[in-house]
Amino acid sequence: MIYDLTRCISSGMPVYPGDPPVAITPLLAPPWQISTLRLGSHSGTHLDAPRHRFTNGIGIDEIPPERLIGMGIVIDARGYAANTPIGPEVLAGNRLQAGMMVMIRTGWEDFWGNDDYFRHPYLSADLTSMLVACGITLIGIDAPNVDSTVDGSDTAHVILLQAHCLIAENLCNLAALRCGVQYTFACLPLKIADADGAPARVLAWDANEDTVLRDAKHT
Repeated sequence: MIYDLTRCISSGMPVYPGDPPVAITPLLAPPWQISTLRLGSHSGTHLDAPRHRFTNGIGIDEIPPERLIGMGIVIDARGYAANTPIGPEVLAGNRLQAGMMVMIRTGWEDFWGNDDYFRHPYLSADLTSMLVACGITLIGIDAPNVDSTVDGSDTAHVILLQAHCLIAENLCNLAALRCGVQYTFACLPLKIADADGAPARVLAWDANEDTVLRDAKHT
């Protein structure tokens, strides 16, 4: 089974405060269907490239494909209050290995479409530094930001992107995955030239199904 962890992009969807609103406008060109899209590079479920914070960092189009698919786990970080830091204690009992992806489940996706969505818990400096020290290559979260949206902080972004650790935000459906169990994740952003970020389709499947998927591809 493949799990879709992606928000559907639609007109008027929630966006980070100050980001461009999303508008999808159908055009009349009978018999063809075509639409114009207006959205920011960080609309919906999206991937942050190092260029998002560092002007000399690599852009979305420079990220090699092998960085976008890999093994990882979901970390249970539920129970934190609004706008509070998530500490390294959430890693207890989880085995992290260099090259893994880590998805942080705060439970805040339940507030999607509500103002409280932007008062989510966020990664503390200690937790972020520990994840980088472990060699984690991509961090995902079911919230709009790995930093505090309320305070406008950027500590986690700086630590992660400086270490070339990619960031996926606005994930959903993490409740369908078991915390601490290894999955294969695919985070596939639009390949936009020189982009600081891009909307992405984020998928997960049981690591044991990799062989099944490879066999199906060749049938």
